[in-house]
Amino acid sequence: MHMNNSPIYIPVEIIELESQSFHLLVKCNLNGEQDGEMVIDTGASKTVFDQNFVLNYQHKDQDQDDLQSCGLGGSEIESNLVEIKSLSFGDFVSEDLNVVLIDLTQINQMYEKHCQRQICGLLGSDFLLRHQAIIDYQKSILILNKNQE
Repeated sequence: MHMNNSPIYIPVEIIELESQSFHLLVKCNLNGEQDGEMVIDTGASKTVFDQNFVLNYQHKDQDQDDLQSCGLGGSEIESNLVEIKSLSFGDFVSEDLNVVLIDLTQINQMYEKHCQRQICGLLGSDFLLRHQAIIDYQKSILILNKNQE
């Protein structure tokens, strides 16, 4: 585990989903047991995972009014706030994270159709802000800082 406060560089794959529609994918590991790929989504306020992907989590008590997830179409999406033990990107490990579980089936159908890939979640601005993330498009890397726990 990386303990000092130097930034960690994580490779990012930039894929073209449709013509001139680019998505940033980063390989991750959930709870030390499941490998997947996440989309870096600076427009997502919270980090979300596909409810069909996450096996081990703790439910968080929540006031339903506090958590309303909206899709791009504006329709409400059923979502659950949960805590996962760990999310890691290479040597970078973040522990005891609150994330949202939603059904990403439709998004994955789009990924399957356009680039034969599946994603397990969206890395949202809550995580990116907390770890002072920098996305270097030229070098295709995500730079994260550990000292913001």
